[in-house]
Amino acid sequence: MTSTNMIDYPKLFAVRLEYSRALLTLSLQQQELIKEDDYSSLLDVLGKKQRLLGQLDQYTKQLPRLWEQWQQDRDLLPDGQRAACEQILSDSEAVLAQLLKNEDTSTQSMVDRRDRTKQQIQSLNQGAKVGEAYRDSLAPATHRHLNIGQ
Repeated sequence: MTSTNMIDYPKLFAVRLEYSRALLTLSLQQQELIKEDDYSSLLDVLGKKQRLLGQLDQYTKQLPRLWEQWQQDRDLLPDGQRAACEQILSDSEAVLAQLLKNEDTSTQSMVDRRDRTKQQIQSLNQGAKVGEAYRDSLAPATHRHLNIGQ
């Protein structure tokens, strides 16, 4: 039996495509939750993504040399099966490209939010320091004029 008969490429590639689509769906949810500042739900989505990536990793480990074997076998496959595989791979690349774009956008959104929060905290700290300095500089003068008990 040849390796071409042992490996069901369309099935394997279709499973990888479904993992990619599931990751894309979670990535889109992640992006929305970031926009909504819903961090508890975001943690749930990130956990789901982590589990899915772990499953994909386990699946990939079952056939560590799949891509090398595919390169060797693809010209030996019947035209219809090869075309189906190439279409699935093309679809996977498109989904993964969109996934990478969404992940970059989500990462940038989180960085922007972190930077804004940092600026707000710095502004609040600066305002508190100014308030303290102002209060301290006025305290002696105010105390001299407000001798209510005397």
